[in-house]
Amino acid sequence: MRNSAHIRGMLLALGGAAALWARSSFAEPPCAEAARLVKQGVEVGDGSDREIELYRRAHQLCPKMAEAHFNIGVALQRRGELPEAERELRAAISLKDEENFRIGLGALLLQKGEVSAAREQYDRVLGRNSRNVQALQGVAVILEKQQKLSEAVEALQKAEGYDASNATTFFNLGVLQEKLKRDSLAIAAYKRACELQPNNALAHLYLGGAQAREGQLLDAERSLGRAAQLRPDDIRVQLALAEVFEKRGQLDRAEGAFRRAVELGPNSFYAQANLGVLLLNRGRPEEAVGALTKASVLDPKSAKVWSALGHAELEAKRPDLARENLRKAILLDPSNANAHNNLGVLLQREGEVDAARKEFREAIQLNPLLEVARKNLEAVGAE
Repeated sequence: MRNSAHIRGMLLALGGAAALWARSSFAEPPCAEAARLVKQGVEVGDGSDREIELYRRAHQLCPKMAEAHFNIGVALQRRGELPEAERELRAAISLKDEENFRIGLGALLLQKGEVSAAREQYDRVLGRNSRNVQALQGVAVILEKQQKLSEAVEALQKAEGYDASNATTFFNLGVLQEKLKRDSLAIAAYKRACELQPNNALAHLYLGGAQAREGQLLDAERSLGRAAQLRPDDIRVQLALAEVFEKRGQLDRAEGAFRRAVELGPNSFYAQANLGVLLLNRGRPEEAVGALTKASVLDPKSAKVWSALGHAELEAKRPDLARENLRKAILLDPSNANAHNNLGVLLQREGEVDAARKEFREAIQLNPLLEVARKNLEAVGAE
C-alpha cells in the first residue's frame, strides 16, 4: 500500500485574488480618506469583520471607489461566503472594468463550480490582453477540469513565454505533465517552481513525489525534507518521506515517518495501513494488528488491509481470526494472490493439505511471479 497516489494528480493550484490598494486618485477629501481606509484594510488582510468594515466605510465615503467593493469580495471569498463575494466583485467591475477584477471573479466562479462562467471572464481578459498570465493560468485550470490536458499545457506554455518568472505557471505545468505521465518533464517544471519560490512547500512535495516515482530516491529525500521543514504538520509529506525511506531500506526512519503521519492524522486510512504493513514486514505482528485493525475500521472494503491483517493474525498465532480476515479479503477481491497464499499457509498448518494446495495454485495462477506461493506448493507436493 504505497502513498504516491496522494501526491500525483492533485488539483492545480490557482492563485486567488489579492486585496488591492485604492490606486485611483480622487481630489475630494472623502475619497482621500477612503483610500486611507482601504490601505488599512489591506494591511489587516485577515478576512476579519474589522477588515471588511474598513472597506465598507471607504465605500460609504467614496461610492465610486471600485477597490472597496473588490476587497470586500476578496475578504468574503476567504471566509467562504461566495454568493456575497460574487456580488461585491461584480459591483467592482460595474464601476471599473479591470483585468484584475475579472480574474478575481473568474477564480471565485471556479471555486463555485461554475466553469463556463469562469471561462467567460478569462476569455474577456484575454480578448483585451492575450499576454495576461493569470488569465492563461485560469484557462489551463478549466481545461484540466475538462480533461483537455494537452490544451492546458499549451495555455501554460504561452504563459511561460510571456513571464518566465511565474512560479505558479511552472507548478501547474508540473501537475499537468504528471497527469500525462511525463514525470521527467514534471520534475523539470517543479524544480523551476522551487527555484522561483523556494518556500513553496507544495512544489517541493510534488517534486519529491515525482522523483520517487522515477527512482531518484536521494533527490526525493532532499525535496521532501525541504517540504517537511516548510510544513512539519503536513501528513502528505510524512507519508511520502516514509515511502522513500522504506525504498532506501531505512526502516527505522520509515517507521518514524509513518508514526508521525498517524500522530498528525489518527483517522488517516493510508497512515494506519502503511504503518501496519511496515510493522508486519519488520516481524512485529502484534503491533501490526493494532494499526491494521484501525485501518480496517476506516475502510472496511479494502481487501489489501484484510489480507495484511489476516497475515498479521497468522503470525501472531491467532488462526481463527486469521482465517476470518483472509476470507474477507478474498471475498472482497478474489484476485488477491497474497490472501490466497496466506490462507494456504494457514490451512497447511491445520492439516488441510488438499485445501492448502488449492489456495497455493490459485495464488500462482493469479500472480505467476509470487515465488513464495510456488515454494509453498512444492513443499506440500503438487499432485
